[in-house]
Amino acid sequence: MAYWLAFDIGTTGTKAALLDSDGRAIRSAYRDYSTHSGDGGVMEQDARQWWVAACEAAREVEAGAIEGIVLTGQMQDVILIDTQGEPTYPVILYSDSRAVREAGAIQAAMGVDQLIALTGNAQEAGSLLAKLVWLQSNQPHALERASHLLTGAADYIAFKLTGVAATDTTTASTTGLMALESRAWLQPDLLKVAGLESSGRLFPRLVAGGTRIGSAHETGAAAFGVPAGTPVYLGPGDAGAATLGAGGGAPGTPYAYIGTSGWVAFTGEQRSDPASGAFNLAHPLPGQVICVAPLLTASGNLDWIKRVTGAESHAGMIEAAVQAPPSNLLYLPYLNGERSPFSDPFARGAFIGLNSSHNQVDLTRAVLEGVAFAYRHALDSLISTPVSRLILTGGGTRSAGWNQLIADVIGVDVAIADDASNVGLRGALLAAQVGRGERSSYRLDTIPVSASQRPTNALYESYTRKYGWFREAYRSLKNLFGQMSTS
Repeated sequence: MAYWLAFDIGTTGTKAALLDSDGRAIRSAYRDYSTHSGDGGVMEQDARQWWVAACEAAREVEAGAIEGIVLTGQMQDVILIDTQGEPTYPVILYSDSRAVREAGAIQAAMGVDQLIALTGNAQEAGSLLAKLVWLQSNQPHALERASHLLTGAADYIAFKLTGVAATDTTTASTTGLMALESRAWLQPDLLKVAGLESSGRLFPRLVAGGTRIGSAHETGAAAFGVPAGTPVYLGPGDAGAATLGAGGGAPGTPYAYIGTSGWVAFTGEQRSDPASGAFNLAHPLPGQVICVAPLLTASGNLDWIKRVTGAESHAGMIEAAVQAPPSNLLYLPYLNGERSPFSDPFARGAFIGLNSSHNQVDLTRAVLEGVAFAYRHALDSLISTPVSRLILTGGGTRSAGWNQLIADVIGVDVAIADDASNVGLRGALLAAQVGRGERSSYRLDTIPVSASQRPTNALYESYTRKYGWFREAYRSLKNLFGQMSTS
């Protein structure tokens, strides 16, 4: 039996798993790391912590001799490194919204419609176009000292293993720096319009997700506890890998990923309309697009409510909340702004309808419902034809009670992907196997599920009324959020 060492370099931590050739996890390990948040929408991490976490998790897994290493992880980051792989500036995360002013200037200079036509997506504060302009104005030395710009967390681990600077096209399509149709970096004349002509020298090699980019050199192999020369494959970024692993690699099967951040997605042959809040990501197969409605903060809201309430565990907190009766208390889950089905870096979380009878359990239930409403909102914006079944993946699916609440809120059957927390690893491996010629397509013959849950009609009708309040609440508070951001 051939085994693979797979990594998902996520927002809150890194998972490593030893997988068999069918994508089943034999054993796994996890290490977390910190995120720095600051005024003005600052969200940063230290790439060196990613490497430490990956090395520790790899050694715990004890992979030994393997077929290869495959990597996926968070996308749309600004990762500036020197020739030795040392960061010249903290990683600016996908959720960072500091570059609002710069985004506006780029839109004015390049034209909103032209940007969408070229890149497939609207380019707001999260775009690397805007973040690089911010760096030029505020931290020019970080750019001057850098030798490479990497755009996904998996890219950094791959560089530390192989010395090769590369980015997969799925990840690159989140940045605003890649033309979606040609799958090439923007031409120098366009970069010049944005004032970024000097940044082109930093761009890494572009590859389809699943491509072998090199082999683990002696230092990297020793750090992971694998033989030197082990092949290293750069899988699609996390949304792409999860799409493949959830059975959505071929057109037609929608699914939802529930992690710290989240999304609803499917593979299509035509772009989605960015005006609906959707993102268009490059599928590893040319001519196909992964249509994604991304949520900046999904189960990250549960991490927040657990911290502020002092709950002992996520499981106990969620179980108590789903056993409580619904109330009229409403929660908006936009702790770090939102990307879909609207783009608003100034949106924030809010409880609406608090009264003196509400307690910790009521607050937690409102948070669970608010996240579920956000998924319903994203699904409504992404797919005009009603769906009858939604596959759920990601670590947030561990609670059967929350899965049922999601079914009740959205009003469709939900199917929990088998080994849901490892679906991204499975998808990254699938991409590598296609890249090696061991598989002929990205379609899964069967989509393994561990459980299915049907909506409760009476609750769905009640939640539909509350969903209307949810959508109205953001519209009512939008201007206030903007005013608060400038004070």
